[in-house]
Amino acid sequence: MTTNSPQTLYTCPGEEHPISQAVHLSRLAAFYPKCRDCRHRYDTGQLPQQTIDRLQSTERRIRRRSLFTTEGVRGIYLNELTRSKVGHVAAGLASLLWDETPLLGRLTAGSADQRKSKRSGPLVIVGYDERPSSPDIAAGVGSALRRMGCHVVDIGLTTKPCFCFTVDHFLAAAGAYITGAGYEPAWTGLDVVGRGARPYSHCAGLDRLETRLREGFSRPTRYAGSRRAFAATVPYEAGVWKHFHALRPLQVCCGCPTPMVFRLLTQIFERLPCELHWIPVPRRVRNVVDDADADACRIAEAVRRTGSHLGMLIDDDSARCGFFDERGRMVPGRDVTRAISEIVLAEHPNGKVVIESTAIAALQSSIKFFGGQCVDGGTTAAELWTSMHDGEAVFGGGDSGRFWFREAYPACDAVLAMAKVLQALSRSDATFSATVRSDHSSR
Repeated sequence: MTTNSPQTLYTCPGEEHPISQAVHLSRLAAFYPKCRDCRHRYDTGQLPQQTIDRLQSTERRIRRRSLFTTEGVRGIYLNELTRSKVGHVAAGLASLLWDETPLLGRLTAGSADQRKSKRSGPLVIVGYDERPSSPDIAAGVGSALRRMGCHVVDIGLTTKPCFCFTVDHFLAAAGAYITGAGYEPAWTGLDVVGRGARPYSHCAGLDRLETRLREGFSRPTRYAGSRRAFAATVPYEAGVWKHFHALRPLQVCCGCPTPMVFRLLTQIFERLPCELHWIPVPRRVRNVVDDADADACRIAEAVRRTGSHLGMLIDDDSARCGFFDERGRMVPGRDVTRAISEIVLAEHPNGKVVIESTAIAALQSSIKFFGGQCVDGGTTAAELWTSMHDGEAVFGGGDSGRFWFREAYPACDAVLAMAKVLQALSRSDATFSATVRSDHSSR
C-alpha cells in the first residue's frame, strides 16, 4: 500500500489560514508583496524559468529593511504592517513594561499566597492619527495590550501633541500612537513614548523593544487588562488657549494636512485680533524646513498674495513646522529658535535652553546674550526630551523644525511654537524678518 507524504502547508506572513500550493504558486508568479518574507518563497514548483529568474532578480534587488526607524516603527499598510504584526510589537512593549512593574506588597519566599499574587498591569494610552488605516491598526494594538494585562485608555482620533499630553496627564507607564507620519499615505506605523511622554528613539528604548521581539516573550499574566475611553482634546485644548494672549493684529498663513489642527486653530483665532488664512495641503512626504518643498512654495506664495505678516507649514505629526517671513522667504529653524528663546528667557531669566547639536555653535552666543544657558541636546527626540527634562530647561530647538516647551513635561507642539512666534512679533511693530535676524546685538 502506497502512502502519500504529507502535503506542505503554505501560510502567507501575517495570515492565519493555510493556502494550497496552487494559490502559493499563483501569488509567487504575481509577485505578491508578502512573498518577500515567506519562508516558502524558494518553493517555485513548475513555474516557468523566466518567472523564476525574475523572482531571483527581485530577491537580489530588494534587501529587507527593519521596520524600526530612528523614531518609531513604519511600514506599508497590509504589505508590511498588518493589525496582527503591529499588535505583536505592542505586546512586546507590554512585556518590557511588566519588567518595570513592581510586585504589590511583600511576600515571603515559598508563601502559598505568592502563587496568587498579582501585579497591577501597566497603564498605556492608545491614540491614532487621521490616516484611513489607523483605526484598524489601533484595534490590534489595544487588543494586544489588554491580552498582556495592560490597562488601556483609548483616546481615539487625536494629534500627536494631544496624545503626549494625555500620557503625562494620566501618569501612564507608556503610550502607543498609531501613525504613518513622515511617510506616504499608504504607510502606517507606531510611535512609542514612556513616562512623561518621553519618546522611544534609537538607542533609547526602541532598540530594547526590537531585541525583545527578536528574543521572544511570554504572556505575563492570565488576567486580561481593562479598557476605557477618554476625551483628551478638552483638557489639552484648555492648556493651549492660555498661550495665545496679548497679541497685536496679525495676518497668518498656515498649512497643515491634519484637519484637527485646522479646527483647533480656527477656534483659537476666532477670539484673537488676528486673521488666519488656511492653506490646504495634501497628506504626503514633505520637508517643512526646505524652501524648495512643494508645500513650502505654496505657503510662501500665499504669504505674498495675502500680504500676511508670517506663514507657517505644519507637518502631519502636528509637531514639526517651518516658518516664513512677510516676504514669503523661509526662516531657518535656528533663527526661529533664537526669536523664541528671547521671549522665553525674558520670562525665565538664567534658564537653560536645549539646542540640537547641529545648531549649538550658531546659537550659543545669542542664548548667552539673552541671559540663558545653552545646553547641547543631541539629535534624536529622546535625547532632546532627556536634556529638557533632566536639565529642567525652559525651551529647546534647532534646525529640525521641532520646538520643545517646558509644560508639565517637555512638549513638542507646533501650535505652541506658533503662539510664541506671535508673541515675539507682538512686542513691537517690527517685521518678522527683522525680528529673527541673527545680529541680536543690533536690536
